[in-house]
Formats: sequence, C-alpha cells, structure tokens
Amino acid sequence: MGASTERNGRHIHQFLPEDAPNFNASHIIHELSFGAKYPGMSDGPLVGIQKFTTEENGGTGLFQYFLKVVPTNYIDPVKDTTVRTNLYSYTEKFRPLMVEVEDHHHELGHGEHAGVHTDEMSKKHQHHHKVAASILPGIFFIYELYPFAVEVSKTAVPFSHFLLRSMAVVGGVLTIAGWLDLFVHARPKSKLAKLLASPR
Repeated sequence: MGASTERNGRHIHQFLPEDAPNFNASHIIHELSFGAKYPGMSDGPLVGIQKFTTEENGGTGLFQYFLKVVPTNYIDPVKDTTVRTNLYSYTEKFRPLMVEVEDHHHELGHGEHAGVHTDEMSKKHQHHHKVAASILPGIFFIYELYPFAVEVSKTAVPFSHFLLRSMAVVGGVLTIAGWLDLFVHARPKSKLAKLLASPR
C-alpha cells in the first residue's frame, strides 16, 4: 500500500488517505514462530488463523496482534542436546476503517407540538451513515519479550521403574481378588456352621 520507508527506527507506509478503502487486510497466517521447533512442540497459537474483511465489518481495517514471547530452552538428556527457542501467547484487536455514526436532527413541532421534542420524534430524524476512521489499514504484530526463560526437559523412565510399577499393579489386583474370594466363600461356611450347631 504505497511506498515504505524506515524513519527513526519505524517502518512507515506512504499512501493517500483516499486509497485506504481499497486496501484488503484479509489474511491467513500459515506459519509464525520465534525459533526452531523441538520434538513434541505444537504449532504456535496463531498458525491457521483466518481473518476476512467484509462490508459488514467495515470493508477493511487495522488488525493488531499483541504477542508475549517467552524464551524457552528444551533439554534432551538422552542426546545431550539443548534447543533454544521461544513460545508465545497473544491477544488481538480489530479496528474497522468505516464506522457507523448517527446524525440527530431536531425539529420543532407545529401547532400544539410547537417547541416540544420527544424521543419518538428524535428517532424519526436519526440518520445512519459511515465515516472513515483515522487508522492505517493493515496487519501489525506488536511483540514483547519476557525477561525470564522456561526450561522444558525430556525425561526417560527406566525399565526397572516400569517393571516395579507393573508388579505393584498386579500385586494389588491379586490382593483384592483374594479378599473377594474370602468374602464370597466365607458366607456359605458360616451358614453351614449355624445349621450344624442348631438343635434338632
């Protein structure tokens, strides 16, 4: 949208204000990351985001994405490697170029309504129209780097731990089965003992 230039550390677009409605700010984010991906790392939360501008939402407008970037260190003790990357979260804001405003025209009544103004009369003379807001249409990413880092490590469970857990589960199942068996077979024996002990 017009020529771009760098001025005082800022990226500036030069364009005519009347050309703003012709700028289509619709977009799809296919990829956005701040560093390499480590095993098991999911795509960023903005990947796959789709935004489309229509006449209903102002024709075009200003899309702003505010990113919180967190430095992240992934440590793999098995391979003895470290991947330095970043994770991020975001919030978003959209400001349409064309905004709807209302014009209020107050008219004095005639005859008995002279000098009288009511809400119903005001509604009859309300006119809606759209005006252009003072914004630059486009997609902007504003990011903030967090001053602390997150460490993600991969831990492998030894086979001996898995074996001990499996044995504990099997032992617990056998113990409960023994209790159930004792409870089921103890009741018939107690009834038989009562029958034998009862006088004839």
